[in-house]
Amino acid sequence: MLERLQKIIARAGIASRRHAEELIRSGQVRVNGVVVSKLGAKADPERDRVEAAGRIAERPPEPSYLVLHKPVHVVSTMSDPEGRTTLRHLLRGLAGGIFPVGRLDYAASGLMLLTSDGELADRIVTTSPDVTVSTNLGAWVNQRGLFRRSDMADVFAQAKIASAQKWSGGNKGQHVELGIAESNLFLMLAAAGLSGDLFGTRLFPIGTLYDPFIARGLDSLNYACYQDARFLLVATPSGITLGPEGGAHQSINPPLIALGQPGLRHYEPAFADELALMMQEAFRLIDDPSGECTYLRLSTRNIRQIERTDDSWREGALAGGYWLREPADGAEAAIVAMGAVMPEALAAWEELSQDLPGLGLLAITSPDLLHRGWTAAQAARWNAGRNPSHIEQLLSCLAPRAGLVTVADAAPASLSWIGGVLGQRVAPLGVEKFGQTGTLADLYAAYRLDGAAITEGVAEILLQNG
Repeated sequence: MLERLQKIIARAGIASRRHAEELIRSGQVRVNGVVVSKLGAKADPERDRVEAAGRIAERPPEPSYLVLHKPVHVVSTMSDPEGRTTLRHLLRGLAGGIFPVGRLDYAASGLMLLTSDGELADRIVTTSPDVTVSTNLGAWVNQRGLFRRSDMADVFAQAKIASAQKWSGGNKGQHVELGIAESNLFLMLAAAGLSGDLFGTRLFPIGTLYDPFIARGLDSLNYACYQDARFLLVATPSGITLGPEGGAHQSINPPLIALGQPGLRHYEPAFADELALMMQEAFRLIDDPSGECTYLRLSTRNIRQIERTDDSWREGALAGGYWLREPADGAEAAIVAMGAVMPEALAAWEELSQDLPGLGLLAITSPDLLHRGWTAAQAARWNAGRNPSHIEQLLSCLAPRAGLVTVADAAPASLSWIGGVLGQRVAPLGVEKFGQTGTLADLYAAYRLDGAAITEGVAEILLQNG
């Protein structure tokens, strides 16, 4: 298949597309030994021999995709003339051909996407309803620019006002800035998410917003899913874990919305490696003919990461849950936790496991997928036969009368239904009242999401079981 020469040269890692265009103009590019100096010229990378600046443009291996948490005091580039620590230092030999998609300030920390796939980077389109910076899209906008049909100057730069943001725009920009209008956000995601069907070129739309404000655009979200548009919705911050901002910005019921929304897959990771895996799956689902949209419910809370001994957890995490701490066969109780409250669940497990050997800790990453699998397994009974769903398999190692303590920074019903799968008793912990401003310790204690509440829940279950 014919491709533009600058694309072939850039993919081979010889030069950026812009530099490749300069090489073409200056007569430093040959195709099958013939100099090509006209922009727009094409070649077949499978058949033609393309040389640029004396180097052969060899087809690279399959592209790489990495999600990295950038620490503070690291430059968001692969090299630095001042000799500071860069992303290359963090990748430990995995940096061949990889570049960052967006940047973070030197003194900032946060999640970054890196890839060797320039085409993917060029097809990502982001949008946000007036929360671009607070949902951490600022670095992406600085590098990729705002989309405008005509050029728009940066008024802050023109007025010589110091700003970490570059608010210039043009028709090559890849971020669409919206006002406070969540309905418009979902209309935009729907339009961009149908690009593959309408125009034959798939875009990868990503929308960010505060989790409680999903409700403002539900009608547009529903019809976006109904049309089979494909996009990634990132809702952060979420829950009362957003302690400083009070109840107006603290969400409660979005997991229940996702539970009943066809065409929208809900993931709620607790750890960075889970998030990386789910982002990869979200991009796959956008391009898969039988895929769907993905909703990531995230938190701004800093959580200490855990050490993994192997990758056996990955399949379960994508299916909706896995045992973070394996229970003993026939265990009488288990803690079932999701998302930002995982540190409290882990602390309670460590305290209780000394007196209750065999206590399990089940990490839920998608109540939506677990519920879908459970109901589908029940429906299959009347068709080709019934196989146990993923949640049934997870719970089958527990005693028939085992108790479950479910805990999530969301409505308790998000997880409490799990007790109905095998008829096990449940002590549900979650949020049923509007949030307040306060420290996490105070809020978790007031709303019974802390370690003490989990311990009391386990005790209640064991007492009821006699």
